[in-house]
Amino acid sequence: MAKLTLAHKLSLSVLSLIVIIFLAGFIYIYLGDSGGLGSALPTAYNQSQYKPLPKPAAPSASSPVGTSVEALDTPVARGSSTSLIISTKAYAYCNITVKYNNVISHDPALGTKQADAYGTLTWTWTVPANAPIGNWPISVTCHDMTHASVVDDQLQVTL
Repeated sequence: MAKLTLAHKLSLSVLSLIVIIFLAGFIYIYLGDSGGLGSALPTAYNQSQYKPLPKPAAPSASSPVGTSVEALDTPVARGSSTSLIISTKAYAYCNITVKYNNVISHDPALGTKQADAYGTLTWTWTVPANAPIGNWPISVTCHDMTHASVVDDQLQVTL
C-alpha cells in the first residue's frame, strides 16, 4: 500500500470537512425544527385561521366628506392605461374629470362611482393614443347628501 503524502492527506481532510458541513447543513435546514427553511415550507391554507376584516361603521350623515389622492400612475405614455385611487367618506359618490387641452375625456371608464365601506375608489382608464403630451388636470368631486369635497391632481402624458 502506497503512503499518502502530506498534500494528499490535507486534500482528503478538506474534502471530508466539506462533506460533513454539507450534510450538517442539510440536516439543519430540512430536518431540523429550529426555524430554518424547513419550517418555512408552505402549509395548506386553513381558512378558519383567518378572519375577514370587519366592515367599519357607516359614517354619520353630519360627518364631512374629505377627499385625497392615494395613488396616481403618472407619467403615462399615450395609448397606455393609468389608474387613480382616492380616499373619501365611506359610500360617498364621486365623479372624475380628466381634461386634455381643455377637452374633457369621454372614456367610458371615467364616470361617477360610489366609494366602498372603507371610502376607497379606483378609476382605471386608457389615455388616448392621440392625447397631447404634457400635464393635464384631473379633478375628483365627492359628495353625500349634504357635503362635498374636491381634489385636483395632474396627469403627465409622455410619448
